[in-house]
Amino acid sequence: MFALSSRCLFVAAIVCSCFAVVGAVAGSAETAQIKPRQDKLRDMGGALKSIADDIKRGKLDWENTIPTNVQTIKDRGGYLLKWFPKGSGPESGVKTYALPAIWQKNDDFVKLGKAMQAEALKLDEVAATKNADAFKAQVLVIGKTCKACHDNYRSPDYEKENED
Repeated sequence: MFALSSRCLFVAAIVCSCFAVVGAVAGSAETAQIKPRQDKLRDMGGALKSIADDIKRGKLDWENTIPTNVQTIKDRGGYLLKWFPKGSGPESGVKTYALPAIWQKNDDFVKLGKAMQAEALKLDEVAATKNADAFKAQVLVIGKTCKACHDNYRSPDYEKENED
């Protein structure tokens, strides 16, 4: 009798463990997206900062800084809207600066994301012309596009915790 009960308990424990693992794996797909998303967004921000630094210096490096960083912005921007699956916000339990508004006002978020993608493509096109004035103007547009999203969809804690 005891052996049968032990086997039943053992089987029940295995079944429960399997359900726990399946539940953890299901949730982890969304939460696993957060760190790579943060890294890619930082890549984009870093690329824009490098370009802005060139502009501030008054010397655009058309051979190194500009092409590399424009490419980063364009490439990362193309995937931007795929980085925010449901379940990858604050409810995930993982530290993220993504506000719930991303999923609550998703139509607006998608509109801003598509605007970023379009402006990133324009930045690439303008950079190819090496027209400094047009390029600087497009960098300002990209900055405003980033800010529009950050104002509504990124926690103000980001600024507090990431001051230079």
